[in-house]
Amino acid sequence: MHNRLIISGKNLYIRLMAAFRKINHWIITSIAIIVSIVVLGLLVYRQKDIILEYQWQFKPLPILLSFLIFTIALFWMAIIWGWIINHLGKKLSYRKHIRYYIVSNLAKRIPGTVWYVVSRFQMYTSDGISARITAVASGVEIVLGTLAGILVILIFSTQSLVQYHISPIILIIIFLLGLLLVHPKVIRWIFLRRNVDIDTLNYRLILTIIFLYIFTWILGGCVLFEVGNVIYPISMSDLKYVITSWTLVGIFSTILFFSPSNFGITEIGLSLLLSRIVPSSIAVLIAITSRILLIVYEFIWAGFFLWVRLPDKPPLTQKD
Repeated sequence: MHNRLIISGKNLYIRLMAAFRKINHWIITSIAIIVSIVVLGLLVYRQKDIILEYQWQFKPLPILLSFLIFTIALFWMAIIWGWIINHLGKKLSYRKHIRYYIVSNLAKRIPGTVWYVVSRFQMYTSDGISARITAVASGVEIVLGTLAGILVILIFSTQSLVQYHISPIILIIIFLLGLLLVHPKVIRWIFLRRNVDIDTLNYRLILTIIFLYIFTWILGGCVLFEVGNVIYPISMSDLKYVITSWTLVGIFSTILFFSPSNFGITEIGLSLLLSRIVPSSIAVLIAITSRILLIVYEFIWAGFFLWVRLPDKPPLTQKD
């Protein structure tokens, strides 16, 4: 009887904690939505006359270019992801990796940013790759992508950082700490802690992947640049700043990956940064439009891979 009471008490506690976390999540999400609306609304109101007086024109070329660059970046990231998985787990064809990556990418739009990782678990488990391997590969992807973003900021904005009395040394230290985090011995230790013994990435491969991810940040900034030109003319001389803004906001969103909600962070960050080169009200429109168009582009490619079944090439027998 006593043991039953203890078990019942534990079950009740677990249920109450789960309910509390759910309520807490929705409270934080609601606050994030309200703050985002208020901040973006103030930015628009501050220079609302520019929007009211602006001569709007439909510009198909920048939309086409943004979709083309987005497509290149999307497939580039999918191939890098496939490369990571092929070195950590069972080898699959790159066509399958690309399909899994693009389809699971849609889950990022579901509240709670970890859903796309869960969708990867389900897809790769059916191919004999454990959720543990997929989880570690996702962690490696996030860390290496973030390190590449830091390098992009250092390459494009060191002069600006010094101008605003921000020492680049801080970013360099973070970069070096990140390299230690993805050291092959550290990754292997993580696996062994979970009773999984596999081959890990070597340092040469890690540095190569970081180098490849640099281009994903640059391409992402170019997509934002073209989306911006759909709404308002942006000078080519500001392209570096747009790339840096995209990268900075992307890194900050990654840091908040496990937070209950990061709703509106990207829009607020881009609006504040872009307001240095365009009117603040226009910056808000660019940020929101970029969000909408990127979702549309993701749905186009996810829909393609859901409806069209491409034959898989046999997996590679050697490490690529």
